[in-house]
Amino acid sequence: MSLQKCVVFGLKEHRHYSSANPPLFDTYEFVAACERDAKLDPQVAEALLSVLSDAVSQSVGTVATESVTSAEFEKRVHANSIDFSHLRADLGLVEKNDFMLLKADVARLSNDVEKLHMRSAEEFRRIQANTRLEISMEKSRIKDDQNAQTIRMKEMDAQIESDLASIKTVMEGLRWDLFRSLFPLLSAAGALAFSYLRFLR
Repeated sequence: MSLQKCVVFGLKEHRHYSSANPPLFDTYEFVAACERDAKLDPQVAEALLSVLSDAVSQSVGTVATESVTSAEFEKRVHANSIDFSHLRADLGLVEKNDFMLLKADVARLSNDVEKLHMRSAEEFRRIQANTRLEISMEKSRIKDDQNAQTIRMKEMDAQIESDLASIKTVMEGLRWDLFRSLFPLLSAAGALAFSYLRFLR
């Protein structure tokens, strides 16, 4: 018979196994079964029992160490719930702080945009006023230039009329002087012609 059968024989018959009522292991029956069925020496059987006991003890210790009771599990669940509640509250606080910071940034940006809009409007009005003033001054300068040109043209017309009148006066004087100079000659020529005509008759 194999060692597996020895182990089976070491377990006393127990029909209802549970965590509260586990199967019992008879070490004496295990050694006797190993000597009787496996034909092992008593020392070998006891050594095998010792190794098996150590392995079982180590396994049971590991399971006991890693397992938790229901109360401890509930305690851990409660602690985790509290941690999650704190985390949720912290996240809500962080979200609220972020929202407040974002709101403050938006308000600051809106204020900056409003100030920029006001400065732009003032600059536009200033440029518009300066442009209107420059246009008005340019119109006034052009009007003054036109008036000055009109006055100069009138002065030139008056000067031309005065020069023409002077020339006309001079021409009248020259014509009168010429008439006075030529009148004696014309009179003498007329007298000679009249005398010549009388002589021919």
